[in-house]
Amino acid sequence: MDYPAITDLIIKAVQRLDQEGRQTTSDGPHLCMDASGLGAPIRDYLKQTGVFGGGMYGKKIYPVVFTGGEAARYDTVTHNYNISKGLIISNFLSLMQHKRFDYAPTLEALPLLEKEIASFKYHLTPSGHTGFDAESGAHDDLICAACIPLIIGEWRYNHGPKAKVGPKPAGF
Repeated sequence: MDYPAITDLIIKAVQRLDQEGRQTTSDGPHLCMDASGLGAPIRDYLKQTGVFGGGMYGKKIYPVVFTGGEAARYDTVTHNYNISKGLIISNFLSLMQHKRFDYAPTLEALPLLEKEIASFKYHLTPSGHTGFDAESGAHDDLICAACIPLIIGEWRYNHGPKAKVGPKPAGF
C-alpha cells in the first residue's frame, strides 16, 4: 500500500472518530504515531493535509521518533517527540504494574498483541542501558502502536496520581 493510501485510511478513521465523539468531547481525536523510518513520510503527508491543525481543542498529531539511550525531548524544528524505546516500554510496564492499563477483551488484534508481548524481551546494551526488542523473527509493531499514545497521554494529559514514567521532555 502506498503512503497516500495509508494517509487516506488514517484521515477517514479520524473523521469517523470525530463524528462519533462530537457529543462527548470538543478535543481531538488526536493521532500518536511512530514517525521513525517508514513513518516519516506518512507523518509528512498527514501534516500536508491540514487535518491536524492543532489549536486549543483541535486535532493534533504527536509524531514519535524512537531514539537510543534513555532520554526524551521535543524537537522544536521537526515537531517530533524523540523518545527512547526503553522509556516508552518502561512507561507501558509501569502502567500495567499500577493497574492503570488494560485492553478490551473484544479487541480484534488481541491475540496478535498477546503474541508480541510474549516474544518481547529486554536486554542490557553494551553501554549499560536497558533495551527492549522482539525475539528474532518476531514483530513488535502492535506493542509500539499501543505504547506511543500511552506515554504521550501520561505526559500531556494525566493530571491524576502518577506512576513514575521517566523525565518529561522539554516542550511538554
